[in-house]
Amino acid sequence: MIEFLVMALFLAQPTSTQAAVPAAPAVAQATPAPKAGATPAAPAANTPAAPPTAPGTSLAPTGLRNPVDLSADHVTGDRNQAVLTGNVVVKHQTMDIRCDKMTGYYNATRQVTRVVCAGNVRAVDGDRQARGERADYDVPSGVLVVTGSPEARQGNTYLTGTKVRLILGNERLEVENARILVDSPSTTAVPGTRKKAPAPKPPAGATP
Repeated sequence: MIEFLVMALFLAQPTSTQAAVPAAPAVAQATPAPKAGATPAAPAANTPAAPPTAPGTSLAPTGLRNPVDLSADHVTGDRNQAVLTGNVVVKHQTMDIRCDKMTGYYNATRQVTRVVCAGNVRAVDGDRQARGERADYDVPSGVLVVTGSPEARQGNTYLTGTKVRLILGNERLEVENARILVDSPSTTAVPGTRKKAPAPKPPAGATP
């Protein structure tokens, strides 16, 4: 699954690590007298608390297995989702998605499972490109669906349709109701010209 790298959204409300335990009634106990020649036991030392983070140390998590890197001009969010606006950039492995506004959805463990982009969507994965007005990216499967007058390009092949689908790290490109414009080998023929037919031979014995 996917860990989220926008650190401002990781600041969950602090919770106590220990539940409150009701105080037990005091029971008077007799303290046995030390035996002759025995060394008195030293009082138990209190365990010191963990030191605070050193100044200048980053709070960024380390060791993320499959991170999604998000950036934007402004971010708001809660424990269930985050909304990014202005120059939004989403990077996941080889997929690069850019848009005007993005909503990211978390699961119960605060991992990003879905990203919905709106406004001026541009996506690039390897040699494949797609554009449109809306995109829905399913993070676990790596499937990106672009809609809203979408167009796509792979190499010299240009496509338009009603829906464009890209799969992360896969060279396959799917377009519904597609219209395709492809290149063709160059030719030496000049458009609008035609070879002239040879002049007919005069009949035998005819005077030129």
